[in-house]
Amino acid sequence: MEAAAGWRCRPGGRLDMSHGFVRHIRRNQIARDAYERAVRQARGRARGRLPPATPRPRRPDQQVYRPRRPGGPGGDASPSPPPADTRGPRLFCLEYEGDDGRVTAVIVHQGDSAEEVTRRVCARSPLEPALRRALCQRVQDELSKRRGTG
Repeated sequence: MEAAAGWRCRPGGRLDMSHGFVRHIRRNQIARDAYERAVRQARGRARGRLPPATPRPRRPDQQVYRPRRPGGPGGDASPSPPPADTRGPRLFCLEYEGDDGRVTAVIVHQGDSAEEVTRRVCARSPLEPALRRALCQRVQDELSKRRGTG
């Protein structure tokens, strides 16, 4: 078989590499490999520079039941306040501000009398007899309003 006209063949059936096309391909492959290696190294260095991430909880905190310890607040060893059920449910909180600016707060229960509440207020901040009578009358009005008898 004879080679077609215009084709250059070398002895042994090899391709003619004198045109330099393969040289350009090899140069591009080498350049690409060097670039990819540099990018991989830069990524590795960038990862090493970041501070380690703090572990965050994946779920919000759930309320956990913690039983009271003996001797602590509300425990068996601590004295408990006297039960308020003996005087009935709470009706309102009476706050009295004296001339000195001090506020006296007294919780009024359903079983309380106006005189008893006035006595408790006067024990904390003394009142003149006229003011004491006016306070007693006002407490009586509030009690009757809330008890439904007035």
